Amino acid sequence: MPSEPQPPSWGPDSSSRLDFEKGRLPIWAGRLQVHPRGGRATAVHAYAVVMLVTRGESKMRHAGDLVVRAGDVHLIPPGDAHGAGASNAEGWGVAFHPDALGEDGGAANRLGPLLRVRKGCHPVLRPTLPQRRRLARWMRLLSEEVARNEPGGEEAARSLLRLVLIELERMTAQTGTSEPPSLGLSRKALTYIETHCLEPLSLAQVAKALGRSSAHVAGVVRQETGRTVGEWILECRMAEARRRLRGTDERVDIIAERVGYADVTHFIRQFRRVHGVTPAAWRRKATAGAP
Repeated sequence: MPSEPQPPSWGPDSSSRLDFEKGRLPIWAGRLQVHPRGGRATAVHAYAVVMLVTRGESKMRHAGDLVVRAGDVHLIPPGDAHGAGASNAEGWGVAFHPDALGEDGGAANRLGPLLRVRKGCHPVLRPTLPQRRRLARWMRLLSEEVARNEPGGEEAARSLLRLVLIELERMTAQTGTSEPPSLGLSRKALTYIETHCLEPLSLAQVAKALGRSSAHVAGVVRQETGRTVGEWILECRMAEARRRLRGTDERVDIIAERVGYADVTHFIRQFRRVHGVTPAAWRRKATAGAP
């Protein structure tokens, strides 16, 4: 059974956290404090994180050791292991599932600069003062929109998230720098899975695409992320299923086919295994109160 995403080291402590981590809410935003995890423990989760540090600093482990200071933006793509050491950092944070932006292209378009981190770019951006002010404004408004939970709020939240990602694109375009390629095998595997998860896909196919043995790929991905290749394929398919359940009126059997399942019964069983309810029940709860 797929393991639950571990809470990130910065821990979004709010009443909406559980709904977000279960996928019932596509976006979370709010004020954050970075909490060190015990020992050398790391967190891995299936959603993306953007944090703008406004005060203090934090020693982080993310693609190596780094220090995130006031004014920095820390980008954590889905599946990237990370952890915090000594820290008194505070700031604004946004977390979102890859399905949060609906029909805006594939995963690469939805995750933008975060996938460039996956490909070896440095995970910390240092924006200008005007960029920081704009980013803080979008994040604050996004936090308020998520907290209000009013009709039309999900659409408004998606629009604000797009503004956040546009601002990040501007930052990365201006810096134009990246570290020497250091893309690890698990990152390559996750990138391939995100691109091909709606097609027939297996561990053997992922391993063949990466030019490694199935056993080697399976071991590295499990060791670095805490999940198996099969669980990551399932996570990506479930994210697309949630997007379609939330944002379309497609029948469940059509959605099953769209996300890679020829057998709708198997899809329903897998969805219930992950979410605790059937797709139809999940849709009713996710769209309750929608205009």
